[in-house]
Formats: sequence, C-alpha cells, structure tokens
Amino acid sequence: MKDNETGKVLETYLRVQQFYVLAEQCLNLIQKSMQPVLKDFKLNHSQHLVLLILWYSDFSGNEIFSTELAYLLGLEKHSISTIIDNLYKRGLVARYRKKEDRRAVNIKLTEEGIALVKAHHPQTVEKISFESKLTDNDFEFLFSFLESLRDITAEKNNQSSSIYSSAFKKLLVDGQEKYVEHCIKEGN
Repeated sequence: MKDNETGKVLETYLRVQQFYVLAEQCLNLIQKSMQPVLKDFKLNHSQHLVLLILWYSDFSGNEIFSTELAYLLGLEKHSISTIIDNLYKRGLVARYRKKEDRRAVNIKLTEEGIALVKAHHPQTVEKISFESKLTDNDFEFLFSFLESLRDITAEKNNQSSSIYSSAFKKLLVDGQEKYVEHCIKEGN
C-alpha cells in the first residue's frame, strides 16, 4: 500500500473508532438512565428491549420469530434464546411453533407481558425521549448513517445486510402509526 492509501485507511479507521466509542457512550448513558425503571420491574436491558419490540410489533400484526429478534439486536441466536427463556419462565412471553416449520419459534407477549410493558411504558418514554433536543432532520441523518454503517459492516462480515434491515423494518417500523394512535388513545 502506498503511503497516501495507508493514510486514508487509517483516517477512516480512526473515524470509525471514534464513532464506535461515542455510540457506546450513548448506549451506556441510555441504559444507565433506564436502570431505575428496569430495577423496579426486575428486568435487564436485553429483556426490556425484547418486550418493547414484541409490543411494538403487535401493532403491525406480524408474526415474530426469535431469529429476527437476534438479527434486530445484533445478538447470537443462543443469546436471544436465553433472554426469551427467562421471559417465558416469568410468564411474560409465549413461544409456539408452526406446523409447517417446527424449527421456527414464534414469540408473542402474554397478557402479563403486555401489562408489564404498559406499566413501565410512560417511564420509558420519559427517560429516552429527546423531543426538544433533536430535530426530525437530525434523526433522519442518524438513521441514514446508521443504516449505511450497519449494511457496510454486515457485508464486510460476509453477511447479508437484508436480514438486518428486514428485521428492523418488520419489528420496529411496520405498525408505528397504529402504535402512536394507541398511545394517544390510551393517554400515554
């Protein structure tokens, strides 16, 4: 590699490294802000995310598979299985298999799971809403950047970026309008 090319590679590396550390700081700060809420409901961060994702996805009417949760959260399949097992033992989620494909495990919130999410939802919204600090343009830029970074990283690791983007769309984006309508109707 020529010196100029090496310099560009190192500049890119340093930018990605800075982003990586800043992203980690932001995630850790959000997790810290949520700790009191999660402690009250005896949840860890991963369990909380899975419950919220399952609740959001209920509004889309989509069936949710454990592998999709793993892709969405960037976890290994065995890690998501452990999280789901713990939620299942608490009666917060149900697992079922389709007759057509016994390997695929569908996950759904139970009535207890829905009640728990609804109980801590107002506190979650309060803790992680930045409505007066970030604009729609800020979010659009962040989403575009992060989606590009996710896709590049997946491809660099010989993975199809579409498995991640489709899980994101199916589990978080589809049904957002119904979710907002529900929250407005419920007053939270």
